[in-house]
Parts: sequence; C-alpha cells; structure tokens
Amino acid sequence: MDMQAIGNDVSGGTATRLSRHEHRQTRVLLWAVAMLLIPTALMAFKTSGLPGAAAAERVVSLSGVPGDLLDRLRYILFVPLGAVVIVLFRVSLGLRVLGPFRSILLAVAFQITGIPLGLLFLALVVGAVVALRPVLRDLRVPYFGRMSITVSVVATLIVLFVMLSKTFDYAPLYRVAYFPIVVLCLAADGFARAARREGVPSALWRGAMTALAAVLITWITALPEVLPLLLRFPELLLLNVGVILILSEYFAFRLLRRLGPAPAGGGRLEGPLALIPAPARALRQ
Repeated sequence: MDMQAIGNDVSGGTATRLSRHEHRQTRVLLWAVAMLLIPTALMAFKTSGLPGAAAAERVVSLSGVPGDLLDRLRYILFVPLGAVVIVLFRVSLGLRVLGPFRSILLAVAFQITGIPLGLLFLALVVGAVVALRPVLRDLRVPYFGRMSITVSVVATLIVLFVMLSKTFDYAPLYRVAYFPIVVLCLAADGFARAARREGVPSALWRGAMTALAAVLITWITALPEVLPLLLRFPELLLLNVGVILILSEYFAFRLLRRLGPAPAGGGRLEGPLALIPAPARALRQ
C-alpha cells in the first residue's frame, strides 16, 4: 500500500468521524429546540385567552395543591433548575465539582438548615469522615462496613449538635436534625475519594466548588418569584432539558478549567469521556 492510499484512508476515516459528529450535533439541536419550543408554546397558549386556554391553565398546573404536598413539590421542582447550574459550572465554566448530584442535594439541605449553619456542619462532617477513613482502612474494614460506620458517625454528630442546642438553649442548632444523613454521607465520601485519588488540594477545590454551586442553587430557588412560576407553569421543567442540551453541546467552553490545583498524578477523566478512545475524545472536548 503506497503513501497516497494510506493518506486517503486517514482522510476518509476523519471525514466519516466528522460526518457522524455533525449528524449527532444536528439531532441534539433538534431535541433542544423541541424541548424549548414545546413548553414555550404551551405557556403562550395558557395565557392567550383563546378557547381552551382556561382548561389548559387548570389542568397543566400545580397551583392549589395541598400544603403538605407543596413542601415536597418544592424540592422536586427545584432539582432540574439545580441541574442547569451544575452543567453551567462543570461544562461551560470548567469548574470541577464532586459529581453531578451532590450540589443539588446539598442545596435541598441548605434550604432546610440555612446556608451558614449548613456549610459549617458540612465542613465538620467531611473533616470527621476524612479523619476516620485511615483508621478504617488500617483495620481493613470492607466497603459496606466503612459506609455503615460513616452513617453512624454522621448520625452521632447530628445528635451531638442537638444536645448542644438543648444544653445552651440555642434553637438554631436544632435545624441540623433536618439535614439529610445520606446527603452528608455522599458529600463526605466524595471528598474522601477525591482526596485519595487526586490529593487534598484538588479535593478541597472540588469540595469548595460543590459547596459554591449548592449555595448558588439555594439563592436562586429562594427567590420569591421562582416557586409560584414553576407551580403555574410546570412545563418549564422541559425547558430546563433544552437549556442543558444547548449548554452541553454549544457552550462547553470550560472557561475557568485552569483555576484551582491540578489533580495529583494528572487526575482522571470523569464520566462518559473516560470511556471514549483518545482520538474520538478530541471531538467531544
């Protein structure tokens, strides 16, 4: 096989990959446009005053749900909005966090405890779990045992905070009892894993960005206009899907990816990118 034939094969393979990439981008764009247009059209119809608009307003709405259900719906409706913030952080800004879900879960917890107390207790729990892990590793406790002990330690810390609140008659500390134990365990375990794989500086940076994203989500969802808008127009959840598709495909700039300490040893790729061969990965980054 001569050099010209080899060159033709390489050019043909590259053209095929580019063609597939463009085809995939077109499909992503079509889905994104659909996810943006459908809820927008429905919102416009519900507020148009046309025949059937009042019925659509009554059926496609969460306004008037019972109060006990409203508290539950509040967190469900805010999850997709939090997902948009996480995609903005990780994909558009390139700020590394401790996974795609922890900031959203922490934001839910911060809505219950308040941001200052939530951050303080989160830091205490993460420090305790990180300090405990070498002991458990030295004892060769298996994974399920380690996680069960972590849950028990976190529950003990919550009880200690409640006891302190009772002893010193400081009511705000009682809110710690509403901090979901699973959220604390996930955050602490994610930090400990990052510290072991990438070093403490990288884990601290990722933990700080995770907390910052959670605080931002909490602030956004605390705006008084947000919940009534979502209750009246629950179709906005589909709009979030369209925004995420657009951000992921066309705004993956990773503008601030060089901020923060580099992972020790070069770090590891996260998520689906880790499964893509290096030549094809260049098209996705």
